[in-house]
Amino acid sequence: MQLDLFEGDELDAASVWQTRDFEGFHQAREGNSGTWCFRVTGFDDTSSGTPGYCYVLRADGTTKKVAIDAQDRITVAGKKYGREHWTH
Repeated sequence: MQLDLFEGDELDAASVWQTRDFEGFHQAREGNSGTWCFRVTGFDDTSSGTPGYCYVLRADGTTKKVAIDAQDRITVAGKKYGREHWTH
């Protein structure tokens, strides 16, 4: 990013895309205060509302198969995360 194009505080922090490594998984958010979200790259062949599996992007660029329950909550590092905490 070419920050030298902006003088002073002209760069709006809300327009910055942030990423991090969380327990070995990739997470991203837009702005400084948005919700950190996991990136789901695909699903198994079960229907929404049915327990199954999905694939979550890891920090090293690979994916990991994780459980997704009937309420669309994924399980990452032993904790369940609802739909507001992952994107597809």
